[in-house]
Amino acid sequence: METNKVTNFRVAQKQHQQKLRQGILDDASSLLVQEGPNALTMRRIADTVGCSTTVLYTMFSNKQGLIDELYLRGCDILRQSLEAVSHPGNLKNYIYALCLAYRGFALGNQTYYSIMFLKVIPEYTPSEAYLKLGQESLELLVQAIRDSITGEQEVEDKAWEIARVIWATVHGHIGLELMGYFNYSGVLPQQMLERALQALINELLPTIDKDQ
Repeated sequence: METNKVTNFRVAQKQHQQKLRQGILDDASSLLVQEGPNALTMRRIADTVGCSTTVLYTMFSNKQGLIDELYLRGCDILRQSLEAVSHPGNLKNYIYALCLAYRGFALGNQTYYSIMFLKVIPEYTPSEAYLKLGQESLELLVQAIRDSITGEQEVEDKAWEIARVIWATVHGHIGLELMGYFNYSGVLPQQMLERALQALINELLPTIDKDQ
């Protein structure tokens, strides 16, 4: 019975730590949005959260560790966003849907997207392992392309090459959209992206519809 009490205490303590960590990350994210990267210091975050810097250093080791957590959280949200895309049975439409879900993640989670892909914090450089995690978000897109070019030589390399071209196009569009460059009358930013993707996929995957 005593063992159960200790176990329950440890579980409760772990849950509390997770909630506290999540709250700190939320506050750091808000601070970055409201005041910019220069405000993202351990002292400023501690003042915002209402704790000592010792707590932050204990939980995250240093500022790099805290930003790493934001980066990883962004990767997790992006992965969930893409995995939530249903496969309609048509590979081209599925590729479109993945790209639009990627855009939806970027617009809905601008802080995380900026940390992951726009180097909004100049002094932060993710490790090779974290960069690899970011690129793993392309795996569903690569698989869809892989399925559409089965039978061709060097399928794996070609699938990744095409996926990176599509990703670069979507990423470039999002960057310009976030900066407000697509405020044109008569056409919505999503429509512009859809047209670009249509032209690109028709060029890179000309036979994608033939076996559907």
